[in-house]
Amino acid sequence: MAWKSKIVVVSIICWFALIVQYNTNFILPGHLSYIIPKPKHYNSNRIISESTLKNYSAMEVYTNRSEFKHAVLTTIKPRSTIRNLIVGLTKNVGLTENVSLTEKVGMIDLIKTTMQLKNPNRTVKVGDYFNVTIEARDRNGRHRKKGGDFFFASIKSNKGNAAGKVTDFNNGTYEIVFFAGWPGIISIVVVLVHPSEAVDYIEQEVWPMKERIVWQGRFQTTNVSQITTCRFRDDVLLNSCNYSYPLAIGKTAFYCDKPDQIPCDKLVNLKSDGDYVNKKFSKFYNSHQTLFNGDVAYRPLTNGTTSVNISLADNQTSLFANIPECKADLPIPPSDGFWTGDKWNSLKCKTKQWTKPEIIECIKGKRIILMGDSTTRQWTEGLLKIMKVSTNENTSRPSVKHYLHHSDIMNLDFYFHPYTIGKAGMPYRLGKWEYEILDNLNYTSCNYVIMASPWAHYSQWTKNNVLKRLQLLRETLLRFKKRCPNAPVLMKTPHPREHKNQATRIYMSDLLLYDIHELYFNIFSGLGIHIIDIWDMNLSYPRTNNVHMPMPVIYQELFMMFSHICPVT
Repeated sequence: MAWKSKIVVVSIICWFALIVQYNTNFILPGHLSYIIPKPKHYNSNRIISESTLKNYSAMEVYTNRSEFKHAVLTTIKPRSTIRNLIVGLTKNVGLTENVSLTEKVGMIDLIKTTMQLKNPNRTVKVGDYFNVTIEARDRNGRHRKKGGDFFFASIKSNKGNAAGKVTDFNNGTYEIVFFAGWPGIISIVVVLVHPSEAVDYIEQEVWPMKERIVWQGRFQTTNVSQITTCRFRDDVLLNSCNYSYPLAIGKTAFYCDKPDQIPCDKLVNLKSDGDYVNKKFSKFYNSHQTLFNGDVAYRPLTNGTTSVNISLADNQTSLFANIPECKADLPIPPSDGFWTGDKWNSLKCKTKQWTKPEIIECIKGKRIILMGDSTTRQWTEGLLKIMKVSTNENTSRPSVKHYLHHSDIMNLDFYFHPYTIGKAGMPYRLGKWEYEILDNLNYTSCNYVIMASPWAHYSQWTKNNVLKRLQLLRETLLRFKKRCPNAPVLMKTPHPREHKNQATRIYMSDLLLYDIHELYFNIFSGLGIHIIDIWDMNLSYPRTNNVHMPMPVIYQELFMMFSHICPVT
């Protein structure tokens, strides 16, 4: 009777499979469902620009990020056919040999993992997009069944450099899109920054971790001085000094252990405790070396295609003919652009190499306010150099957190945010939150250009604190836009940086910086705010990534800003 029961089961399975084949709205439960991998990580939620799809016919145009994510899901063909669905189900009822459905696959192995051109027989020409596929495998050669590995991808030669955008299909397969911007043989460089297990650890364990950074606060009166430990916390700490800024960080507050005999209002100096952080995360590294050591972190893939020959195009039309003007809420192209020497060639929107007279004309009558960290201070220093006013009598530095130049050719202010992380101690509350600046402007004339970019110090904050910080910055910028709806408001994104030791790869991880980069788009898109995305530009520059990139990069970033303030036609 057992064989009759099995025949009945198989008949039901066949009938069930036919329903699935012809009714796409029918969803099988559990492991019987079609396996449609979900794109997960970097750039899978980016908008594709119509103007750059001339040679990339496989893609379609989407007007928002959620439509693109939906389209990626629905255009991936299911793995199962009627035949293999039936075979798979009959195996489960015992008509064929049993197959383990829970076979454990190990961490990605860079020797076994392969990367190949998606269409290896196709001739790639200047102006084309081309794709590289990564098949992640473990050390036994088994195909990985999950995604989440974090890669940097770029192409480079002595003629140019560009970054690729990576789509993670969440099943061990990744696809990278590159733009062929110049001819010749180019190297394809794909670097595994973190395996998915390290990604999970950083995002789920490290990022939410409280007190990943602490400060030493010095309280002082005329005769008494005492140093105590300070930190940001969401919960109330008893027997402590509480410093709150609800318009900047919400219910999060800055707490210092209360000194013995000195009032809380006598806090005069703060210095971040780098030794505390390094000791703490050196222990984490030592206990998680398999996730972060040199075998799996920041290692290039070498198994497969590592170069491609790009031919000259038959039609020598301009690569930039159909690129739109720079404006807020632009669609995101398959490639942001490419370097030729020290010049950035944007594929996102029209830019140019601005001259001093052109900049003077662009910003005439405007007051530029830059707010952020030392990477934004670099913008200030770069702009002063371009305008040749670095040592001008109208240029001053009222404090280490405030630069200004007020003259007939330019009105510029730079403000550093408070609670900085660094080797030097700073007077307490030196620096300003964005709301302290924007809410107190003179609004009789809305002749402002506003740019905010808080990021380099925030990879050491908890995720919830970063999220609240950016959400409240959003509210500050919207209050400003309500008063001055026509004044340009810009945001400059994070970019990859250097890591001096293994511990810094954890607590100031490029992954966390990329997650903050994505928060910028999630929080500030659709508001008429210009997001100056410099991630790929910095990643692909032909020098080592550093938190403070060389001045040629800063100049190109500034030229992007001016192209948004005064669009290039």
